[in-house]
Amino acid sequence: MLVQFLLWVVERTQPIRSPRMAIPLNVRALLDRKAPHYEILLHPRTHTLGQAAQVCNIPLSRMVRAVVLVDGKGLLMAVLPADHVLDFSALCEWLHRDLELVPGNRLGTIFEDCEPGSYPPVGAAYQLDVILDEAVEAMASVHFEPGTHTTLIQMSCDNFRQLLGNPLTGRFSRPASELKAEPAALPRAVEQFTPARVKPDIEEFHELPALPATAVEILQLAEDPRANARQLARIIEQDPALSAQVLRYANSPLYGYVGRIDNLQTAIARVLGFDFVLNLALGFSIGSSLRIPQDGPFGMEAFWRHAVYAARLVESLSRRLPRDIRPSAGSAYLAGLLQNLGRLVLGHTFEPEFFVLNRFSQANPDMPTCELERQVLGVTHDRIGAWLMQAWGLPDTLCIAARHHHDPDYWERHAIYPQLVLIANRALAAHGLGEPDTAGLPDFSLEMLGLNTDTVWKETDKLLKIKEILDALADRLAA
Repeated sequence: MLVQFLLWVVERTQPIRSPRMAIPLNVRALLDRKAPHYEILLHPRTHTLGQAAQVCNIPLSRMVRAVVLVDGKGLLMAVLPADHVLDFSALCEWLHRDLELVPGNRLGTIFEDCEPGSYPPVGAAYQLDVILDEAVEAMASVHFEPGTHTTLIQMSCDNFRQLLGNPLTGRFSRPASELKAEPAALPRAVEQFTPARVKPDIEEFHELPALPATAVEILQLAEDPRANARQLARIIEQDPALSAQVLRYANSPLYGYVGRIDNLQTAIARVLGFDFVLNLALGFSIGSSLRIPQDGPFGMEAFWRHAVYAARLVESLSRRLPRDIRPSAGSAYLAGLLQNLGRLVLGHTFEPEFFVLNRFSQANPDMPTCELERQVLGVTHDRIGAWLMQAWGLPDTLCIAARHHHDPDYWERHAIYPQLVLIANRALAAHGLGEPDTAGLPDFSLEMLGLNTDTVWKETDKLLKIKEILDALADRLAA
């Protein structure tokens, strides 16, 4: 679907002020000084360059992006096509420098007047030295975000070079499609396209994201044996977005309530139940506090879509377990919802590295995701997720589900939770909902949980019949 957008041709002698005001001050000043001819393309708010290219009907190959690097000599901005990735081996050899990626959480201090996640590839506006990939010079025209997610700048390649101050040019990037590699060749490819210090940085990662205040209050309430629906509703009401999500859930056809639910206390008492809403609110609160890029195999949209489907299926399967080992529906749902929390942490904290991981996954769609993470980042999302949950003081059932949901051989404490998640994930993957993993349902896990394949497939089929409802919920959570 094409989305209409407004286009202005801007001449320095006759500037049109309204669209220009959307551009951050530093970039606007540079354009006024060095770019006599350029076009401003206003479009609906997006989250990524790929989305901006799509709504403006521009090939991604005509977009450029910036990667900010650092070493002992200082900061350096590399400018390359948006559909390319840095070839770190070629870059460091060419410049005779040992460059690292600037952590994503530091970029905001460099681009202070820009929106988070939108970093304009014009280093002179921020006193940064620039190198330009020669692939950009082959473009007839160049498009880039000027520091806002509602605007693109378009200009000729010659004007763009002038804007950059005729920077040093070389070949230091490759098309993302070239990241495809056979398993045996993956370590070499990763070494080529990943900066050397990524793995040590993540292994030494000690900067904990803070547990959201709402989640802290929910956890405290969960420990109170006298807690009631009114107290839980009061906590949730402090967060309007969270309140809206819970009410939408209560009013959805999923639970078959006849009538309209307009307040949280009714949603808790009459429809969803205290335990379920407590876990639902805890999961939504935690998940929404960590932001990652929207698109890509590991992006926010994919995360919430899989999380919502898995949570619902884990909850449904838990109700089919023998009564003596059956967990509460709410805790089962939350285990499925937050199983991949570690991926949110990695993307939130290590944004440049997460970009590379997404590109490797796109180029190698059949490779197990944990193996990709291990090769690219040196750590897997299950390990990071469990570590963070433990640091936050979340229940052991959640920590264990996050840590062992890929392991059919885990049968120690609270094994019911990761095994239910594993079974649900494999059932969803058989329908194209999820990531590459071992195919087929694990017979031993089914036997130990008192389930059978017919039950799992029947519950999965029932889930797929409410696909539109689950997709709508996932879209709202990812927004």
